[in-house]
Amino acid sequence: MPSGKTHDRITWWCTPWVGLGTMIATRHWGYTLLVLWGFIFAGLMFGPDLDIWSVQSKRWGWLAWIWRPYRKSLRHRSWLSHGFLSGTVVRLLYLSVLGFLGLLIVLEISNGSGRTSVTWNDLGRSAAQLFLRYWREWAAIAIGIELGAMSHSVSDWLVSAWQREGRRQQKGRHRNSRKK
Repeated sequence: MPSGKTHDRITWWCTPWVGLGTMIATRHWGYTLLVLWGFIFAGLMFGPDLDIWSVQSKRWGWLAWIWRPYRKSLRHRSWLSHGFLSGTVVRLLYLSVLGFLGLLIVLEISNGSGRTSVTWNDLGRSAAQLFLRYWREWAAIAIGIELGAMSHSVSDWLVSAWQREGRRQQKGRHRNSRKK
């Protein structure tokens, strides 16, 4: 399996190609930049290896603790962390739930002190309006995040397959040498 530094190199080497492909597909600099931002973010900080104590986990700095429950609940390289779409969706949902809980705590504290009159309905309407108004931008970011995660998972799968093939060939050579 590639090291964290190798995954970083893959991210940086693929970045211009992802940008070129996105620009050809969209002919829009704004969407291209959002896809690239999502790709780099996923490749360096939000990728599948958050299911172990990894370079990606460490890059969260003092917030790295938020990934501990995620790590404890998933087996490394499971389809829930490294799978196509599923890994990204699980990480986004996990982070969204944490963000929601954090927002809940902040709102309850501020409502308790009488400083704000923001309601959950207000927040829900605002979030829905932001999503509906900027859905193309959110889609571009999501595509970039998934592409970044897939560059990681595909490199893991390719290296694992290459290693299995090498072991298989070694066993075959060892059997053939005993027959002589």
